[in-house]
Amino acid sequence: MILVYQMAKVASMSWAEAARPPAASQGGTPHHVHFIQQDNINHIASALNPFAKRQTIANMLLPRNAFRSGNRAREQLSAALARGEDIRVISGMRDPVARSISWLTFMADFYGHTSEPLHPRSVIEADYVAATLRDVWRKVIEDEEPDDTFAWLAWYVTGIYARWFEIELAQSLNVDVGKKPFKVDQGARVVVEDNARVLLYRVEDMRPGAAAYPALLSAACEFLDTQMSAFPSNNVAANRRSQQLHGDVRERFRLPLAWLDKIYRHPIMDCFYNPDEIGAFKSRWAER
Repeated sequence: MILVYQMAKVASMSWAEAARPPAASQGGTPHHVHFIQQDNINHIASALNPFAKRQTIANMLLPRNAFRSGNRAREQLSAALARGEDIRVISGMRDPVARSISWLTFMADFYGHTSEPLHPRSVIEADYVAATLRDVWRKVIEDEEPDDTFAWLAWYVTGIYARWFEIELAQSLNVDVGKKPFKVDQGARVVVEDNARVLLYRVEDMRPGAAAYPALLSAACEFLDTQMSAFPSNNVAANRRSQQLHGDVRERFRLPLAWLDKIYRHPIMDCFYNPDEIGAFKSRWAER
């Protein structure tokens, strides 16, 4: 069983594509999922219930599919663990601010807001997206839960970087990503728990030209028992109609340094990045 199991917007589609040939050789397909734990799925489903909050998501197809795939993956993972089947899991981390930009532009492109200009059929301005995302981060930092579904999902997924490994990977597979430091020069870290092997990586190292790119690519090929000359490019901003919007938002988006201190102070950051890398992230997004 190959499971691409990670938070949203950390290149999961690229990994799912990379895992397709080795999964096919075993007569299956890779499972691609962001949430498996029933409590978490129920929490999201409840928050997106139009009777619980003001419904502002125009297209609910993707959230509904996520609930179904999460429940299906949980059942299949449980069965594979019980059988003692070889389980390979891929899970990654990304700069949380860069990830939040990808997430909000993705939402505008595929989910759509029912009334605000965050919909694929509306004229979406980069300044408006940046201002919206700034408010999302303010609410994350102040733990202020939005009262409409689009804003809630943007808020929840943006802030989940701090808790995802704890409430998902640790609960599902007893994997503690903080047990050992991440060695950048190795490109990836493999954690073994019972009959599950988990490959941990950083999205930044998937960029051609990154110092750890060759090591990560080599580690991925060994882990998946496949050959790749490069990582597949799937569901990235460069391949979508929102490419220009994504780039423009990245150029405009900035946050107060005090907010960035809180975002990057979370212990999960130290599990994947060294102090110089964290400092570079803060410098990149700090208000001038």
